[in-house]
Amino acid sequence: MSTMISISYSKEDLDNMALCVWKEARGEGELGMKAVADVIVNRARAWYPIHDNPIHATVYAHNQFTSMSVPSDPEYNLQPKEGDVQYAFCQSICEPIILGQMSDITNGALYYANVKTMTSGWFVNVISGSDGKGTENHPLKAVIGKQSFYA
Repeated sequence: MSTMISISYSKEDLDNMALCVWKEARGEGELGMKAVADVIVNRARAWYPIHDNPIHATVYAHNQFTSMSVPSDPEYNLQPKEGDVQYAFCQSICEPIILGQMSDITNGALYYANVKTMTSGWFVNVISGSDGKGTENHPLKAVIGKQSFYA
């Protein structure tokens, strides 16, 4: 049994994580939104475990979630309307996922994409492979809705 790395977070981190999940996956249903939240926490644990603010570092890392970090992304300035049901769902899952109270449906994935619409040559070459089944260093871990998730 592996020990889960505990990460610190604040109310602001929960709000930023929920906004990122909403921007990135609101069209993917509850499972798709949960999967993106899982990826955020997986990255925070894998890449920023001793960072003072691992959720913030993950959500705002350059080019990781472009809806949060790249001003030219069409989602960058988008905010949910009051009463948005999908955003409320995103808010409801972030803390339980950080605390390990919900199982990781991505099986530890750090990357994801819709391989049918993605245009990044880097992602194909390094992560997904031309067949979408992953590369040697980044195997396919799950397919949830239209998204493929990789280690």
